[in-house]
Amino acid sequence: MNMHRRYKTPDTPNHRFAIGQKVRMKGWGGNKVKSAATFRIMATLPAAGGSLQYRIRDDEEKHERIATEDNLEAADMWSSKERSTFDLKEES
Repeated sequence: MNMHRRYKTPDTPNHRFAIGQKVRMKGWGGNKVKSAATFRIMATLPAAGGSLQYRIRDDEEKHERIATEDNLEAADMWSSKERSTFDLKEES
């Protein structure tokens, strides 16, 4: 019997944001972050607590932070991978 057929490896979810993309933070665990601050995605990290993680950095700061995907949003709607919902459909 082939053991590899019995067990399927779990699917790894895809990260919503790409390396180099600019994002904003929705909230930071009680710490105040400048609302206009934008961060650049430096690296994608594995999930922790059910949410994918990213290493992010503000160009004005000397340190990097780790943020979960649910605490981030695209800095503008055109930088998101979800922009396809805004594409115009040709009418016949």
